Amino acid sequence: MKHWRIVYPGGDGEDCFEVLSENQILDYYFPKWFAMYAASGHVVPDNAEQMCLDDWVVSHWAVEEIISE
Repeated sequence: MKHWRIVYPGGDGEDCFEVLSENQILDYYFPKWFAMYAASGHVVPDNAEQMCLDDWVVSHWAVEEIISE
C-alpha cells in the first residue's frame, strides 16, 4: 500500500506535514468524490477508487512517502 505526504502551512509560520495511507485517503475522501462524480452525470467506472486517489494526489500536491516495514 502506498503512503502520501502532504505539506501545509502551520499557524506559527512553519510548515506542517502529514502522511496518509491510501486507505485513510479513501475512507475520508471517496464518499464525497463518488457523490460529486456520480452527480455530474458520469458513469462510475470500475477503477473509481484509483481515479479518486489520483485526483486527491494532484489536488493536494502529494508526494509518495516510502515507508520501510
